[in-house]
Amino acid sequence: MLKFLFFLLFTNALVAEDLSFKYIHEEYKKGNYETVARLAVKSLKSQDPSKDPRIFFLYISTEKDWNLLKATVQSYTNPTGKDSSFYWNAIYLFMERALVFGESDLVIRYGRQFQKDGKSNARYPDALFMLSYSLSDLKNDSEASKILEELEKQNLTVKLQSQIAEFKSELKQSGAQ
Repeated sequence: MLKFLFFLLFTNALVAEDLSFKYIHEEYKKGNYETVARLAVKSLKSQDPSKDPRIFFLYISTEKDWNLLKATVQSYTNPTGKDSSFYWNAIYLFMERALVFGESDLVIRYGRQFQKDGKSNARYPDALFMLSYSLSDLKNDSEASKILEELEKQNLTVKLQSQIAEFKSELKQSGAQ
């Protein structure tokens, strides 16, 4: 009986270790993405207030089940302070995936969130560009153009400047038709 109790305590310690960022990141580096997604979602659902916010990014990077990913993102709360950069990078990655899946409504929802609260993140201009694109996809060209104008006032990469110019040209052409 004592051996069994000791075994249970030992396995519980291993399970707790499995949810640490260090362990999950090591699995990520090994390419064990299914393990990463499984452990990361388990960590995200835990009540541990000290969980590492980088786990959210690893989760979004590795989860294959789009419906599970959407549900998890929608239930995750936006952290504040130093942890928020990990959150916004993860949200940007989620927006990219939503764009690929053609879910413009999700890109718009999280793009609006980015527009409001994610201004300090390096991905902010790219997120707004995706927001603008998705608005246009849903036939809201006037609002898409406003966001592009807002973007052009910022210090942008040459690549993003080029993308904006091309997109504005497409918007003008579609408006002329």
